[in-house]
Amino acid sequence: MADLRVVRRTQQERRAATQRRVLDAAVECLVELGYSGLTTSRVADRAGVSRGALQQQYRTRERLVVAAIEHLFERRAAELRAVARALPPEADRISTALSLLWTQISSPLFSAGLELWVAARTDAALREALLPFDRALRTAIRELLSDLFGAPANQHPDFAEVVVMVLNAMHGTALNRILRPSSAVSRQRALLERTARTLLTPA
Repeated sequence: MADLRVVRRTQQERRAATQRRVLDAAVECLVELGYSGLTTSRVADRAGVSRGALQQQYRTRERLVVAAIEHLFERRAAELRAVARALPPEADRISTALSLLWTQISSPLFSAGLELWVAARTDAALREALLPFDRALRTAIRELLSDLFGAPANQHPDFAEVVVMVLNAMHGTALNRILRPSSAVSRQRALLERTARTLLTPA
C-alpha cells in the first residue's frame, strides 16, 4: 500500500517559497508593466500573499525591485554556470559563450534591468537602492563571463575590455529591437563573433 503521509515543510522552507513567489511576481510586473506600473499591491496579489506580509519582508518598493532583479540574476547565472561546467573540452567556448549571451538580451533579466536603470536616472531613492547591487553585479558578471569563455580566451590580456565591447554591442542591438522587433541580427551576431574571436586569439 502506498505511503500517503504528507511531508510537512518547515517554517523556513515555507518562508523561502513565499519569498520566491513574491520576487518572481515582482519581476513579472516589472517586465509587463514597467517600474511606474509596479506597486506592492499588484505584486502581493500576483504572488498570492497579503500586502502586510509582503511589506514585512520588503519595506519599500525600491528594496523589493532590487531584491527581485538580484534573485533573477542569481537564477540565470546559476543556469549559465551549469552550462559552462557541462561543456566538453573540445567545445568552441567563444561561440557557445556568445550564443548564451545573445539569449540573455531577450530574457526577462535584460528587460527588468533596463526598466530599473532608466527609472533610476530620475528617481533618487531607486538609484540609492541600486548602487550597492550594481557594484556587486559588475563583479559577478566578470566572474561569470570568465567561466563561460574559459581558457585560453579568459587568459588574454585584453579579455575584460573585449567582453565589455561585446556586451555593449549586444545591448545596443537589444535596444534597437525595442523599436524594430523584426530587425535581423544574424549578420551582426556573425560579425561580432568573428571580431571577438580575432581579438581573443593569441598572436
